[in-house]
Order: sequence, then C-alpha cells, then structure tokens
Amino acid sequence: MKLSMQHNNYSIHYFMKAMLILLISFTLLFVFTSCEKDLKLKYNNNEIKQVIIANLYPGSYLNINISKSKRPDDFSSVEFLQNCKVDLYENDIFKETIPFILKDTLSGLGYYTSTFKLQQNKTYKIISTHAELGTAEATEYLPSNPAIVNYALLQHADSAHPNIPGQYILAFQDSAQFNNYYFLSTYYRISKPTINDAGDTIYKYDYIGVPSYTPDIPNPGNFARSYTTDINFDGQLTSFTVNFPSQYNNVYKEILLVIELSNTGKNFYDWNVQQLRLGTDYLNEGQLERLNLKSNIINGYGHFTANSSVYIGIPIK
Repeated sequence: MKLSMQHNNYSIHYFMKAMLILLISFTLLFVFTSCEKDLKLKYNNNEIKQVIIANLYPGSYLNINISKSKRPDDFSSVEFLQNCKVDLYENDIFKETIPFILKDTLSGLGYYTSTFKLQQNKTYKIISTHAELGTAEATEYLPSNPAIVNYALLQHADSAHPNIPGQYILAFQDSAQFNNYYFLSTYYRISKPTINDAGDTIYKYDYIGVPSYTPDIPNPGNFARSYTTDINFDGQLTSFTVNFPSQYNNVYKEILLVIELSNTGKNFYDWNVQQLRLGTDYLNEGQLERLNLKSNIINGYGHFTANSSVYIGIPIK
C-alpha cells in the first residue's frame, strides 16, 4: 500500500512536469509565430532608373559606369548600358558628349570616358539620356589638394620594439574661401612573399589599413578613414597629433607607411559618411548597414563624387 502511494506520487510529479514543459512550448510557439508578418513589396516600372557610378580625380580622365537598376525580386545579372548619350559640362560650359570605350572590366564591358583630364577647383556636371529610362544628371565640385605644411613621424614599432603604438604629427592650412570636407587615412604598403605557379618565392605589394585617432578628426567606429568637415579649423593653420596601431613584421621585405589627407567634394563626404556602419558585429547591436542611401543623382541612383588627395610615404623597412 505504501509502495503504491509512492508510485502514484511519482506519476503525478512527472505528469505535472510534462504539462509544464508542454505549456512553455506552446507559449514560445505562440510568441514566435505571432510576431510573423507578411511584407508585400510595392514597386512599379517607374522605379527602374539609371545607376551612375563615378568618382572624379584631378589630372585623370573621367570614367563613368552606367547600369540599369533592378527590382528586389529580380535576381538576373546587372545590365550595363552602352547606349546612353552622356554630356559633360565644366563650370556650366558644355565640353563634349563622352564616348563609350569598350573594355573588359569587372564593372561591365567598359566606361564612358572623357577625352580630356579633369582639373581642380572646377565643377563638373553630367547629363545622361537613355531612350527607355529618361534623363539622369549629377553635379560635383572637384576641390584642390589639401595644403600640408609639415609632418613628422614621432614613433613607430621596429624589430626591437614591435608593440610600440605609432604616432605622427600633421600640419595643414585650411582654406577660408570654401566649405571643405576631409578624410584622413593611415595605411601600409607592404612587399610580402608569395609562391608563384612555378613554386618560386616572389614578392608582391599589398596594402594594410589601420584606424587613425586624433581629437581633431574623431573616429569612434575605428574605421580606416576618418571623416570631418572644416568646422574645427575653418581657415586656420592646424597641427594635430595622430595615434595609430603601428605594425612591424620581419617577414615583409618592404614596409612603407602611407598618410593620406584628402579634400573631398560635399557629395563624396555625404555619400561615404552615411555608409559608416552603425555598430560592431560582436555586440549584436541590430542593423549595422544603412539603408535608403541618398545621392546626388537626379532621377537615378549611384554616386557622382570627387576627391583630391595628398600622399605622404614614410619608409619603415
């Protein structure tokens, strides 16, 4: 009798435990399924436009890549457009209709390429007309090089002190005549060993980017480029100290430290700053990539941007 009652108690215990587990399972199932919602994307033929990709560099020909935008449910390959009429203006003066130059590249089969090289301190405008997609246009100012007055490498890692952080000082003169936009970048050009098809060891150049830190050009996201306007040094001669994680490796045959200071067009600045990641992957901060990017392409997508850079090369090894 006593054994029977003990058996019944165990049965009731396991029954209650099973019911509790079942209740929790149904609750979780309800929570997850109740959060589901069907999203219906609305799009029409009017959303198909030209996608214009170009960046202007001083002393270089203008290369423009134009393709056709796609709907979210279109998984076909990108359709590059070779039959646009692309007119180029310099300071509002018509210069030429840019010819399409056939060339096998990763970005289609060529570019619309100007017949003359671009100049600093000029504003360039393109008007691209397509028989089916209508007309798209964009304008960007190509600024002058930033005026670097002085620089000095204060410390850097070496074979005897491989863990020393890097530090350099940079001085430049901002122009009070314009609203300027800048980015600062620090990176290495290295010559590293690799094995070719014949099994021989050869050296090839590669690049390693590192983040730069200075209060004058904040970089809280640890990005390879630090962006800023001239709000902190408008029209002034400015000198600031930059810290960065310096690198030294005996495997590399050559190590060249490169400091790049670039004066950018406003559209270059806006296009890149809006794409800076919103957080870090390991912190699970939700959406990291920005959506619905804004550009200066009227009746189209993409970017038509410009920048002028000064490069300082400092041999480390």
